[in-house]
Amino acid sequence: MAYVAGVGFGLMSGAFSMINLLADALGPGTVGIYGDSQLYFLTSAFMTMVLIFLHTFWGILFFHGCENRRWWEIAAVVVMHLAVSASSFCNPVYVGSLVPSYVLMAVAATWAYLLSGGSAQNVRRFLLCKSCSVMGLRSCPGWSLGGWPGGAGPGLGAGGASSRG
Repeated sequence: MAYVAGVGFGLMSGAFSMINLLADALGPGTVGIYGDSQLYFLTSAFMTMVLIFLHTFWGILFFHGCENRRWWEIAAVVVMHLAVSASSFCNPVYVGSLVPSYVLMAVAATWAYLLSGGSAQNVRRFLLCKSCSVMGLRSCPGWSLGGWPGGAGPGLGAGGASSRG
């Protein structure tokens, strides 16, 4: 439920941001005139992306705080939301808004991953492809027939031919 709510809020936020951006692109003025940054559209796209991800992570953190009555987690989500929103006051110095937003996104992503049951050991196993528990595989590179228990894949006999006929 938390994932769906977070993704829903994020996509709606992104949709409204993009609609406003497209409305700015149509005119009547031209972005970049009078010394303004030419990177307005690019940075707006990156800011929209970070807000979509942040809403997803905030949804996870907020739901966890509500379910476990950890009011400080809910307050942390509100403070992070206000911090990202306030960082837009640094525009048109886009480094002042994008860098803190991406740092907060990394913090929120890590926090949401850990609350969802993830661990550093799982990330290490995934990145190094050390162990897969999918259907009894012993290692990730062994997606060939030899990686299955008994040396055969699903529906295959020990000789590698189909046991069904």
